[in-house]
Amino acid sequence: MEIRIPPLEYEKTRRDFGHQPNFGDTPAKIDDSIDSDPRYREKGIEWFQLIEKTVDLDCIPKMARHMVSTRSHKTAQKGSSHQDGAWPTESKKMDLSERDKLRKRLKKDDLYLHGVPSIAMRASHTVNQNNVIDMYEKYFDEEDKGVHISEPPSTKTAAVFRDPNDNREANYVSWHPENPGKLAVAYSCLQFQRMPVDMKEISYIWDVHSPNSPELALVPNSPLVSLEYNIRSPEQIVGGSYNGLVSFWDLRKGATPTNVIDKAHHDPVYDIRWIQSRSFNECVTVSTDGRMLWWDVRNLKQGYGDSLILKEDKEKTTYGGMSMAYKTEAGATKYLVGTEQGYVLLVDRKAKKDAESTKTLKLYGKPGAKHHGPIYSIERNPIHYKNFLTVGDWTARVWVEDLKAPIMTTRYDKSWLTAACWSPTRPGVFFTTKDDGTLDVWDIYYKQNEPTFSTKVTDASLCAIKVEKSRGNLLAIGSKDGTCTVLQISAGLYESHADEKKEMGDMFEREMKREKNLENRALARKREEKERAKAQPVAFDPYADEPEPLRKKLEEVERRFFATLKINPDGTPLSAPAESEKAPEAGPAARTEA
Repeated sequence: MEIRIPPLEYEKTRRDFGHQPNFGDTPAKIDDSIDSDPRYREKGIEWFQLIEKTVDLDCIPKMARHMVSTRSHKTAQKGSSHQDGAWPTESKKMDLSERDKLRKRLKKDDLYLHGVPSIAMRASHTVNQNNVIDMYEKYFDEEDKGVHISEPPSTKTAAVFRDPNDNREANYVSWHPENPGKLAVAYSCLQFQRMPVDMKEISYIWDVHSPNSPELALVPNSPLVSLEYNIRSPEQIVGGSYNGLVSFWDLRKGATPTNVIDKAHHDPVYDIRWIQSRSFNECVTVSTDGRMLWWDVRNLKQGYGDSLILKEDKEKTTYGGMSMAYKTEAGATKYLVGTEQGYVLLVDRKAKKDAESTKTLKLYGKPGAKHHGPIYSIERNPIHYKNFLTVGDWTARVWVEDLKAPIMTTRYDKSWLTAACWSPTRPGVFFTTKDDGTLDVWDIYYKQNEPTFSTKVTDASLCAIKVEKSRGNLLAIGSKDGTCTVLQISAGLYESHADEKKEMGDMFEREMKREKNLENRALARKREEKERAKAQPVAFDPYADEPEPLRKKLEEVERRFFATLKINPDGTPLSAPAESEKAPEAGPAARTEA
């Protein structure tokens, strides 16, 4: 049945336009009514049941065992080098005098005379306007820093880099020091005797803005276990291989290493760092072979320049190096080494004039305070340099150089912790990765008992983590399935607050004093026990070291021997028998008989 509603027309004079509406109580009125169909009215039918029918229409055909996906668009970045500037091609063959003539002729050109002043006028207007009113000024910046951001902590995936080759782990990450969107990833297989024979040795440099394909491939002689950008010269990369060799790349010369050192470590190079020097061409490496080697990339063919065996003078144990931390602000000659045995070594390499450099070692982690496994990550706090973070078992621990025991320890987790690093912008935030593929964010500025935020990155085990240092909002996480995930964290986890630096320093100082007091009490208790033992002499037992049955027999023989001699073991005569044990005195009859 088709129902047609006639249009309703309302008329109003022009002078009534624009008046304010007048709301009030008015009686109801019928504007229009629709009569029923006369055919039904004649039959006396006022209501009837409406038959409903639903029809599904779908313009997409249903297909079985078929899947449609869009093709991935691969992008590539290419650069161009323009060396001649605005000079024409024929200017290469000109002399200096001819170039001066050409420069004067160009200055008299109408295009130059009209174009350059107009561009300069617009630029100067913009600069003067910005000098008067700062368009990028942040108002109330100091007040905002003191207020805790109420936004809940979160992360979102910025990019995922997948290894083009199979059966490899993304076990080391290094961010480009100047380009926040570029990073280098080292790929290898560290599982014992599980490296495939045909495994590729290539490692890659990736760009966050084009994650489909790597930007550059690094081709070493052996799979890379560690690699690091040079902070002063980002075009230089040094890497440590699985077979112990050290390779050096100059990216301006291609993907093949410029130099490869044969005289190097005997085990995989687990960590490598550029160190401060006059030319910024020196680096240091550690390995599980128990050696720490210093290199000069300008003379790599001559081998390492200096070496150190990781062991204390009083001990014979050699410690294998698994991780290393170096920060120029904490001391240009100080190195922290995480060992395979769960201890931390502080190496101080001081140079002497006209003599070899002297090196001292300090061991952290007494028997009850060391890690229960190898220390996979060690890193100094970005602001409070004396404090450093380690991960080596089910816990993460914060240490201070003045004490040999940790001042803060996280609770024991159900999964094994594999890597950790500090936030470069907030001294109270650090990140830990676990064997179950979970990332934990700890903000000890607000909460020390449990992580502030946890997220599942992947189903595979995570094995490496690095934070981009320019802003501190990007995390690169490597996993054992070969993927490297870049996460962007929320602002509350990388924007520092006004008093956070001072309050975190006070917190570390308070925990250090507390640990010192506990250590002093333990030492005082031991001294009291020793003095108490000296004041109470212990009886000498010549048979204390003998077995229990033999000792009892010897004591019995000794007792009989002294009883026969009627003396005590100390040489004194035996005491007289008691009154009840004395023999009865003889009577008169007995004396008479005698």
